[in-house]
Amino acid sequence: MNDELLLSLASWPDSDPRATSLSSLIPRIQSERGPFKNVSEEGLQEEIAAAEKQKQDQKDGEGGDGDGPNASRDDDDQANGITDEQQPNPRETLGLKRQELIKLVEQAQFEAMYALDFVSLLLSNVRPAHADASMSRHLKDNVPSGTLGAESIRFKDPGGSAKSDYDTISKGWRSEALAQSASSLLAAASRLAQESEREEMYWEDVLDVKREGWAICRIQRESQSLGVRFGFSEAGADEKYRGLGVLRKGSDGTITMQDLGQGNTNRNAVRVRISRNGKITGVSKPFADESQTSGITSMIRTARNYAYEHELFLEIAREARALANLGFRNTDEAITFELGHGASVIIDMMNNADISSEASSTTEDYLAQGISMALHLLLSHAHRQNLKRRRLPPPMLNRPLPSLPLILLRPIASHLRHKDNTDEFKSLTGSLCRYAKSAALKSHISLERCHNFLSKDLDTVEATIDSLVGFLESKATIVFPGTWKVIVLIQTLLGPSIFGTRFVVQTAHDGSCATLMGNNVFTSQAEVQRYLRWCLERSIVNHIQTSNNEWSQIAMSNEMTQKGERSQYKRLRVEVEADFLTVCWTVGSGQEEQYKWEGEDGSENLDVLLKSI
Repeated sequence: MNDELLLSLASWPDSDPRATSLSSLIPRIQSERGPFKNVSEEGLQEEIAAAEKQKQDQKDGEGGDGDGPNASRDDDDQANGITDEQQPNPRETLGLKRQELIKLVEQAQFEAMYALDFVSLLLSNVRPAHADASMSRHLKDNVPSGTLGAESIRFKDPGGSAKSDYDTISKGWRSEALAQSASSLLAAASRLAQESEREEMYWEDVLDVKREGWAICRIQRESQSLGVRFGFSEAGADEKYRGLGVLRKGSDGTITMQDLGQGNTNRNAVRVRISRNGKITGVSKPFADESQTSGITSMIRTARNYAYEHELFLEIAREARALANLGFRNTDEAITFELGHGASVIIDMMNNADISSEASSTTEDYLAQGISMALHLLLSHAHRQNLKRRRLPPPMLNRPLPSLPLILLRPIASHLRHKDNTDEFKSLTGSLCRYAKSAALKSHISLERCHNFLSKDLDTVEATIDSLVGFLESKATIVFPGTWKVIVLIQTLLGPSIFGTRFVVQTAHDGSCATLMGNNVFTSQAEVQRYLRWCLERSIVNHIQTSNNEWSQIAMSNEMTQKGERSQYKRLRVEVEADFLTVCWTVGSGQEEQYKWEGEDGSENLDVLLKSI
């Protein structure tokens, strides 16, 4: 008997659904049993019982004889102690054998793929295009093409001395290969030591940058490189990207920085110049450039300074465009605003080296340098204010709030214009006081500059800058003859509701025209000077009237009369102009006479003059 087990890898066939359908069962029953009328339930049960009895008799007969293959198999099972219940199921055995065969086939497939990859890698050194077509993806991703080569060598077994020569050559080749390997390893070790020293220097410099307080970050465009943020977080949206640099490793291991914003070649700084009547009288000096000095922190500070200069000029230009109605001009890449009397301030950008090389011996360098320092301080103050505003959540609106220009030029222009207006006011009013003094009359002026904030206790820099940015007010106290006292408040603000300089005048006296006095507001120097000349006229009239009862004022004007005989009727008029003080009089029907005081010493006394009239 052939005991060889035949296996099939095909799955067990499914039962045919047509074999159990009624359309196939009914014809089969009719062909086997005939018509259905001859089939009954009792007859079918008798046939089933007869078939079972026949099977049982057949089993009993085979067991009694002890012949046949089944008998020998049962004897073996009984000898091995295996019962009928413990015998394996042929279907299960077949499934296990099938799985084992599939594993062997898969292993053979893997070995064939390995062999194919080996042959493909070997051929990639000769015919890379054809080899890549048959190479697996895993091999392509992990092993470069052409890294495996082969060379055919025909070797014949020599005999005698030739064999020893071959052995010597083989040893020489082996020795040479070992020497080359040793030298390659030594060179690799030396190179590794150098790279280790370079890496140590690089990371030491990175730690120095970190210790200085600079923020180290990753660069999105270069994930393998480190960067440093040296910009200002409160700068405008267009300037934030300028404060980022890449930390590069040099050939000797030292660290350098590449500015991603402006680049290492843009070295422009803000320059402030003072011009009077078309001639430059003052130039500011730039900050010290430390980029040429050794040290990565010096390079970072220099790059930060240049980024700050660039942002400062852009914000100044932006504010100048918004203040065009106040006299600011943005032309030829420079911002200009007038100071009055032919003076102007010019702000532009220039290369730092060119500014430093300019020989400046002008008289107003201090003013230009002060304006430059004020601009830098105001930009830092604006950054601080933006930080405070950012800490509070903005209101929820349908539209975003507009980004207003920073306040940089307005405070500086306000201080300069306030100073010029105050100096001009003091000069013109001082002339009026000199005219009165030359006539032996009491008159003087005292000025308190910026009394609204200079008298305060300013503890911090921020409080100081806040006071400088706001409203400016100087107080001038003028004493005229006749116990007249005039207080003038000079107020300057380049914003609502002044938009310039105004003069608030408060007048107090004990004359007959006190009801016409009060607070008066003037918006120009000419108006306030005209009013002060009028006050000086009335104060002299008041002085004459109080010191000499013979003279009386005519209808609150600047004219006076002295009663007497018709031929001795006297008339007096006091006039104050910008250049002199004059008294005109007539006696009777005679011609008019006058006397002028121009502020010179040795002039005649007014009281003596009145007695001589």
